[in-house]
Amino acid sequence: MEIKALLLTLVVSLFFLIGILIPKLISNKRKLVSFTTGLTFIIMLCLILLDLIPETIEVLEPFTNLKNGLFFLIFTLLGYFSLKIVDRFVPEHTHEHHEENDNIKEHEEHAYHIGLITAISLMVHNVLEGISIYIAGTTDFHLGFLMSFMVGCHNLPLGVEVAASMEQNKSISKYITLFFLVVSSFLGAFVLFLLNQSLDALLEGILLSLTIGMLLYISLQELFPEIRKNIRNRELKIGIGIGLLLSLVLCLF
Repeated sequence: MEIKALLLTLVVSLFFLIGILIPKLISNKRKLVSFTTGLTFIIMLCLILLDLIPETIEVLEPFTNLKNGLFFLIFTLLGYFSLKIVDRFVPEHTHEHHEENDNIKEHEEHAYHIGLITAISLMVHNVLEGISIYIAGTTDFHLGFLMSFMVGCHNLPLGVEVAASMEQNKSISKYITLFFLVVSSFLGAFVLFLLNQSLDALLEGILLSLTIGMLLYISLQELFPEIRKNIRNRELKIGIGIGLLLSLVLCLF
């Protein structure tokens, strides 16, 4: 049963791989990035509000008191500001553009920047998702399969966003990042499989809080400024609309 549960995490990896390959089939990268920016912003907010926060509260329920409430706040802020620090080590970018050639170059650098820090935070998130799927699969394989499929559904547009944002960059670090992003869910479950034990609830709550902080940083500091600046863009509006519909469908399951 443990091996079958471990293999379920490969379903999530498959969805991410499909999402990463989609940009290679579309010629207009700018429109794709604009579309996926709107889509990912909505999906990410849905993920934070309707998935991660309730899951964190549930995990920390046995420890419900003021001290653990402070833990949640502290580690959420730590996740937020740790990504702000990581922000300084990725390519320089700006939300302001000037000359036409500079505009293109800065847009590509900013897009790569968003893709890279999104990938870093999603790796943490995916490790936790892989652990959750593995634990569910060892208890009830059918439940684990449904979880892996639904997780894959909301990871698909995130994979598209990351790959489309990083499309113009050809560095080896990009491919290493995408590789670990694809296999991160499997790696989380695999570590647990090797240790042959479950994850401590308090530690899981702390890691979930860190993930919430990271995704909040991306949503508020990276994606939202792009949306506000390009709100009249047709592809962006379509992405937001589809994101809302997709979030609604995912909430029904």
